[in-house]
Amino acid sequence: MKHNTTFADFPIPLGAEWLHVDTSIFSEIVNDSSVNITTSTQGYQKDDVVGYYDGTYTTYTLSRLFGNFEDKKFINSSWLDFFETYIVPHIQSHFTFNSQITRINYEGGQVMVTDNNNQIYQASKVIVTVPLKILQENTITFTPPLPSSKQDIIQDAPVWGGIKVFLEFKENFYPTYLTFPDSETKTGQRLYYDAAYAQSSSKNILGLFAVGRQATPYQNLSGTAQLDYILNELDLIFNGKASQNYVKHIVQNWNDEPYIKAAYLADNAPLKTSRTLSSSVQNKLYFAGDAYTQENDWGAVHNAIQSAIDAVTEMV
Repeated sequence: MKHNTTFADFPIPLGAEWLHVDTSIFSEIVNDSSVNITTSTQGYQKDDVVGYYDGTYTTYTLSRLFGNFEDKKFINSSWLDFFETYIVPHIQSHFTFNSQITRINYEGGQVMVTDNNNQIYQASKVIVTVPLKILQENTITFTPPLPSSKQDIIQDAPVWGGIKVFLEFKENFYPTYLTFPDSETKTGQRLYYDAAYAQSSSKNILGLFAVGRQATPYQNLSGTAQLDYILNELDLIFNGKASQNYVKHIVQNWNDEPYIKAAYLADNAPLKTSRTLSSSVQNKLYFAGDAYTQENDWGAVHNAIQSAIDAVTEMV
């Protein structure tokens, strides 16, 4: 989760953006009926316009193209806002920053966790929430090594890279969503969307979301070349209006984040992948995060939450 609060007059969600499940998940996360949760969301309308471009630009209603669409936008807030408001204040005193974990030794009675400053932390049990791509790069040395079945699934797991770009324009010339033939495939996803949808904003902000192979053309470029590529793509569809109305933009390439290096476990990963990734080791190491789930779903904030609940339940 990450957001920018200076680009527009509402938080720009550079990471997790939508709520994919019922709003009751907020109460489940807070787990305290005395807390008044004021986070607001808004779903999409069935007659919202969805554009489709395959060489010819066509528009459809959202209900026709997406069917029963349950995604919701946060109103003038974000997933990060929610956690910083309702969760972080209760646990922040236990945070340690600038402490990259390099070794986890679980061969003795206590688990010894060592960071890059050679600071050692001890616990009887540890929950590992390291992004999957970091585990794939063997950044952390486990002693003894993780079971071969777990090592194999870590290395074989398909992980999508990801990028988000937000562009401000002087006028709104685009639909609620803009899709393509490759908007959802086995190798990745991409689409443009009205990022200011449901916000109390006068800004015209268009978002680009791309993961997997579809993210690569955007990630292979930077600076002016990247911006030109995006504007040219939009100009082709909207008769030059993108370049005519461009104001500014912001980019979040998740592959460039040094302690994340990707977006998330691919949507089409084998069902056994997330379950094996989430399996505990010797009743000492437990795994939690959006890729480490015990359900046939992964990659979203609500999956990470359920994964954490499952890990703690098993641990205690």
